[in-house]
Amino acid sequence: MKENKKLNGVEQVETPRSPIDLWKLMGGKAQRVKSSQMPAQDSLLAVYKDRFTYTFILGKEVASIHFDKTKGEIFFKGHNIKNSELNPEQLMALDGLKTILTQDQRAKHLLSDYQATLGRFIADKYK
Repeated sequence: MKENKKLNGVEQVETPRSPIDLWKLMGGKAQRVKSSQMPAQDSLLAVYKDRFTYTFILGKEVASIHFDKTKGEIFFKGHNIKNSELNPEQLMALDGLKTILTQDQRAKHLLSDYQATLGRFIADKYK
């Protein structure tokens, strides 16, 4: 069995043998979100090089927001927001995520691109 190595605090996996190994190979890290601005219990933020996924409780169900910088797309609960009609609660969650990204050191580099993408969507959809 091959050993995993650490490089710059990220565990490197030589040959992915499981989904977890593949996730580590891609440089993924997830941690609980601690924010006084958005009361989201049991929320997680997974940050990668050019994308992130924020998973949280919205109402009585699990929701997620995924942003891909290279594609310039935002997905809410698995659906591209360009093709969705969002209710005020969902729009508030999308906007509130900016605060969480501001407070998370790993995600700050994606904040401006997320804001620009969300701003374009709102301008196009809700003129």
